[in-house]
Amino acid sequence: MMRFISENLSTIIVGAVVLGLIGFALVRTIRNYRKGTSPCGCGGDDCSKTCR
Repeated sequence: MMRFISENLSTIIVGAVVLGLIGFALVRTIRNYRKGTSPCGCGGDDCSKTCR
């Protein structure tokens, strides 16, 4: 088991970082959705973008 980990440590680290970033983006998206903010970042009623 330790041999597998030592041979694939860089892959495991990169995978963990990517998984963490995806989790962060997902949590942020869910929090923004619950707050009612727009996904494009405009967030105002007078916004010219139709991203809602």
